[in-house]
Amino acid sequence: MTPRYVMQVGDTYRYNPPSDAVKAGVIRRKTFTDYEDAISYAALANAELDVWRKERKDLRNLRTDARVGELVASYKQNISYASLNPKTRKDYDYYIKCWLDRSLHSAKLEDLTTPTCQRIYEEAAEHSVSLANHSLSVYRLLFNYAIRHGFTQHNPFSKVLKRADKPRKVVWTRADIKAYLTTAYGEFKWRNVGLIVQMAHEWGQRLGDMRLLKWSSYDLNTGVLTLEQSKRRATVTIPTSQTLQTMLKQQHAEYGWQEYIAPSTIADGKGGLRPYSITRLPIVGAEIMKAAGLPDALRLMDLRRTAISEMLEHGVPITNVMSVSGHASAQSLTPYLKHTLKSASFAQNLRCLEEL
Repeated sequence: MTPRYVMQVGDTYRYNPPSDAVKAGVIRRKTFTDYEDAISYAALANAELDVWRKERKDLRNLRTDARVGELVASYKQNISYASLNPKTRKDYDYYIKCWLDRSLHSAKLEDLTTPTCQRIYEEAAEHSVSLANHSLSVYRLLFNYAIRHGFTQHNPFSKVLKRADKPRKVVWTRADIKAYLTTAYGEFKWRNVGLIVQMAHEWGQRLGDMRLLKWSSYDLNTGVLTLEQSKRRATVTIPTSQTLQTMLKQQHAEYGWQEYIAPSTIADGKGGLRPYSITRLPIVGAEIMKAAGLPDALRLMDLRRTAISEMLEHGVPITNVMSVSGHASAQSLTPYLKHTLKSASFAQNLRCLEEL
């Protein structure tokens, strides 16, 4: 008897499970030329599918006795969560974990009150307002999911009062960047972090996209970067200066055998090198800043702000800046606008050209 979801298509055997399980990443569709291989794969996959179905059924039956930990488990089995891009899922997991201590994990949904949630938020905001605000947004989303699925009738996080997260205004000077790159390129162990910094500044992109940048996104012949940004999913196409092109050609000669442009020195177990992790990059970056004697106020994440601020200060039209930054609206660039003598002089000079 043919196992569930196995069908013969010509001379091949196709394992074709339900789409909801595939979208959730529980099992995969697969085609076999050997019948015995198809049977073996289907037996294992169907066993995993049955466990997943049972867990979903049990979670759907939860109502007022549901606990926060069970809610999180249910949400992570939902198709909407599975359809998020990998980076967003990873961010959600991190923000959920930040608050999911033992007491909150076991708390009943119906027992949570807004004052309790406000205290959780305030304790977190004492350490980082930005992180607390991100976590609050995800927990609001979680409880809205709980309401839609009948786990609870109220969202105790919906009326938690947020603190205003004062945006950073710090930018690097050209002297800061030159000192950083000189120091980074002076030590082989820091070279690839230096390249990540150089790319982030020149192209005005996020560090996360640069540390994960692959050779497939960069044309060595034309020097053009074509990047789908991880956060906004916008695709930007950006030219490269001759200096950076030369650097990237040298980099390709040494690292072109694997997929990442500026990887770490750690092997990935598949014949390549791992990219710098989200935690390791700022640690190494701080080591280089200290060695370069740079101010403590600087952060690697300020490089994108620096690049966009430089373009705006030099009078680059906002629509052109958006082509580089990937922002969807001019309003999104408002935090980068600065009132400086240079930008005022540029505006006045243009104005004077039109005077009678």
